[in-house]
Amino acid sequence: MKPLNIAILIVVLFSGWCSAGRQEFGGDIDLVFHGASDASGAVSLGKDMFIVADDENNTLRVYRTKDRTRAISSFDVSKFLGTTSVHPEADIEGATRVGDTVYWITSHGRNKDGKIRPNRYRFFATTVKRDGDKVTIEPVGYACRNLMHKLVETTKSWELKFKTRFNEKLKKSERKQLAPKVNGLNIEGLCISHDKKVMYIGFRNRGLVSGSLITRAMVVPLINYKEVIEKKAEPVFGEILQWRLTNDVRINGKMPRYSRGLYIRSMEYSDAHKTYFIVAGPYDSLREFVLYKWSGKKIEQPKAVRRIETKGGKFTPEALIPFEGSKKLLLLSDDGSYLCNVTGPADCAEDEFIDGGKCPNKYLTNENQKFFRGIWITP
Repeated sequence: MKPLNIAILIVVLFSGWCSAGRQEFGGDIDLVFHGASDASGAVSLGKDMFIVADDENNTLRVYRTKDRTRAISSFDVSKFLGTTSVHPEADIEGATRVGDTVYWITSHGRNKDGKIRPNRYRFFATTVKRDGDKVTIEPVGYACRNLMHKLVETTKSWELKFKTRFNEKLKKSERKQLAPKVNGLNIEGLCISHDKKVMYIGFRNRGLVSGSLITRAMVVPLINYKEVIEKKAEPVFGEILQWRLTNDVRINGKMPRYSRGLYIRSMEYSDAHKTYFIVAGPYDSLREFVLYKWSGKKIEQPKAVRRIETKGGKFTPEALIPFEGSKKLLLLSDDGSYLCNVTGPADCAEDEFIDGGKCPNKYLTNENQKFFRGIWITP
């Protein structure tokens, strides 16, 4: 496997990576965007702009790829989603674009303790129209709240039923097993098909092949995505796809020491390449990522392209963005857990300051100091 072809850009920011203390990413980190930390679902808006969600809040932000000081536009979708003030984050994880409409999906997962969080069950859409540097964002139709409930009900998948266990009275030990990074359901990918007829939903959680202990990545086709949003139609699903994605990819002539299954972190179709690209990663918090490509044919499995590795610190790719007319892909990192140097507890949310002058990026009290990073890759 040849190494990643990564373009190096020199970025000068007004006050370092965190203004309370300069962070040294170094190496091959190309871009640093300010004003958000947990980049998740994102899509391009032309050749030099994108819109991105942060899974720690409900605000959509628009950035230029060449001017990264701060977002040029933003829109809070909380009111449209009908989220409550208790645990208000919707946990938006995936996005895909059809014309001027961007579809968004939340994790549909429980919290880290396995507790149900109703605000996390949403599938919705916005129109995003661009006129030069002016971007207008407006909600579309209806925010669907029962997508996964209907999926479990209509597909009769024992695997999905086991990972959700809706309306069951659970013991504490059983509930904890349903945390997203343990054995619970966790959506992170959303991708429109090349012909716009089907929308693919990608799962970060492990899927089991029926009658065995073999794990697979799961992708579910949503057939009537437009009618679900615009007409409150009952969702119609296609046959569940199961893919064998692993970290068994050679780099610098060496194979990984341990073989492990990987699952969906992001997925999108690239018109420039006429293929689908998938960022595959572990179901838990480990950092080991591989770029895959898929022909779109149900009978074919995705093929590994190469590993996603950076020299410039911990990079957690959770958004893959193709751009119009470009062979390059932009990967965005969920950097909420990145430890920033700070001057003291006042720079950090209550009870989140770490001895030694550190604060997780997502808990910085100054929103403008928060950041997420990006790298350009050419598959």
